[in-house]
Amino acid sequence: MKVVVNTSPLIALERIGCLAVLPKLYDTVIRPQSVLEELKAGGSQVAVKELVNANWILTADDPEEMVLRKELGDGETAAIALAVKLQADLIILDDLAARHVAAELDLNVTGTLGILLAAWKKGYLKDIKGAVEDLKSSGFHLSDALVSSLLNKAGEQTQQR
Repeated sequence: MKVVVNTSPLIALERIGCLAVLPKLYDTVIRPQSVLEELKAGGSQVAVKELVNANWILTADDPEEMVLRKELGDGETAAIALAVKLQADLIILDDLAARHVAAELDLNVTGTLGILLAAWKKGYLKDIKGAVEDLKSSGFHLSDALVSSLLNKAGEQTQQR
């Protein structure tokens, strides 16, 4: 499965120690050059260096034909354009406006919470509730309704097992 990822899911997953689930879940993880540049702009922290140098994330040139939309950042725009160009199986975005644009383009979209749920379903994550709490503690904004929906989905899965 080929996926394109934006900056914020990479940072969020790294902050809670769950970055390693991406190469377990997906055959090919690709970030556009704009996402790499956003990560580099984050500073010289160890976490940033890990994200920049991860050998399992491929970096692709930003598509020449990408059109910037004023409501989206460079990384989001490049990720969406790259996902369209590569006919990616999935795009990982957290920003709501970016998710709407990707959906309008008929891209399959998930976000950080979707990655956590997928990792939990596959057994790569043992405590989804703890991971969500860690995400919130790290400064990641999550509405109570979104958290509740995710935990309900996880609860339904637990009951079906």
